[in-house]
Amino acid sequence: MNKSARVLGISIAAALAAASLGTAAHAGDGLYLGGQIQSSTLSHSIERNTGLATSPSITSFAEESDAAIGLHLGYKYHVRDDLFVAAEVFYTDESTSTTNINNMLQTRIDLQSSYGVNFKAGVDVTRQFSVYGIAGATVLDFDIHNSYPFAPPMRSGSGDEVGLTLGVGFEYAVNDHWSVKGEYTRISDVDFDPLPEVAVPGKINPNDLSHDSMKLALSYSF
Repeated sequence: MNKSARVLGISIAAALAAASLGTAAHAGDGLYLGGQIQSSTLSHSIERNTGLATSPSITSFAEESDAAIGLHLGYKYHVRDDLFVAAEVFYTDESTSTTNINNMLQTRIDLQSSYGVNFKAGVDVTRQFSVYGIAGATVLDFDIHNSYPFAPPMRSGSGDEVGLTLGVGFEYAVNDHWSVKGEYTRISDVDFDPLPEVAVPGKINPNDLSHDSMKLALSYSF
């Protein structure tokens, strides 16, 4: 975990310790702001057609995980006593990288950030604890590097792709203002056009990305 993630983790723990001294209550409706730490897992698949009978199409897969840190801003509203909806925008500073080697083609993906909007709908199980579902859209912003292990030339570029986000979460209200949230979200099979191969100008291979995250967040309701 990087230094920024450790600092936010310590801040969350300190805020929870201070907030727990107050009266436990339902986190209020309205505008809320907060930060999160998360474990992000990036998966990258390449389907490469070599065009040779002795070396047909090959699909390769690479997956890596790393820590990330971000911010979120949202609005929550109870449509009845125990049923609520929320809309939230977020930005996460990512650092996950994958290296995928497919029949000597080496492609590295460096995930720089993820951001987007999530819509939530949930129920209050108790006055303090609630569960909800998540659906939204996330932009994955990444750098691409194509090369061959045996040759120094490299072709580099960048890309961003939008994927459908689905997930689940829970919220624990420490008091009227502070709450802790845990969320799992997944973005599956986001197709993108990579850079052309270094040795075969203009050749594009089908690629896709998936992104999973386990998030711990601290929010303040105004």
